[in-house]
Amino acid sequence: MVKKVRLLDEDNTEATETTDATPVESNLDTEALMKFLEAIDWKLWELLKLARKYDEATDKDEAE
Repeated sequence: MVKKVRLLDEDNTEATETTDATPVESNLDTEALMKFLEAIDWKLWELLKLARKYDEATDKDEAE
């Protein structure tokens, strides 16, 4: 259950409403979205590997 809260007046008892969550239809293509998210995940993994290599290289330079 989703609870909507409107912060208007504390004296107003109708300011707080409760409604049931209903699924919202969307025009998103699920397969395309999953491919897009997978590509983002892959790029983030590549960036993490590069950042680790850079960190190791700077640690070696500082040690010398």
